[in-house]
Amino acid sequence: MPKLTTIAEWAKLVGISRQSAYDAVDRCEIPVTDGKVDAEYATHRYETNTRKRAKGNKPDLLANGAQPSSVAGAGGAGGAEAPAKIPGYDSSRARREAAEAAVAEIKLAEMAGLYLLKADVDSVVFEVARALRDGLMNYGRRVAADVAPLTTADECEAVIDRETRTLLESMVHTFSEKLAIQIEDALE
Repeated sequence: MPKLTTIAEWAKLVGISRQSAYDAVDRCEIPVTDGKVDAEYATHRYETNTRKRAKGNKPDLLANGAQPSSVAGAGGAGGAEAPAKIPGYDSSRARREAAEAAVAEIKLAEMAGLYLLKADVDSVVFEVARALRDGLMNYGRRVAADVAPLTTADECEAVIDRETRTLLESMVHTFSEKLAIQIEDALE
């Protein structure tokens, strides 16, 4: 003889609301006799016809109050280990949305010309550094002919300053031309 209980009492046993229990009776086709259900059979039908929630707080009806056993880990013995801290769906979704928004802002700034691509900058810096190296290697030969006939230090300094300024202006021009950036008053 089955033990009959009211639907409200059965809902408390299963850990669901009374309204959810009435819905489950209809959905899971649980037989009702005089407003009462067989608790064991109703629980069985409910569990087989209902998908478990990811964060359900339902008690384990088959364990009769026993604590859940831990799974044996790599060490072979199951112990009382702290559960892994896994963020919830809402916080994970919020983090993903924030990351996607940040990426969209970066792409928008890139399209507006506020950011430069690293590969382009690397290429131009290499080109400018190579031109600067070549200019410095030839600097002595260019300046020597102009400085040799001069008699005062001030005249020599003026020629050297002129050549240095020309070399640095060439570097600034290359940067502004290749990367479309303005280097303001870099030589002054």
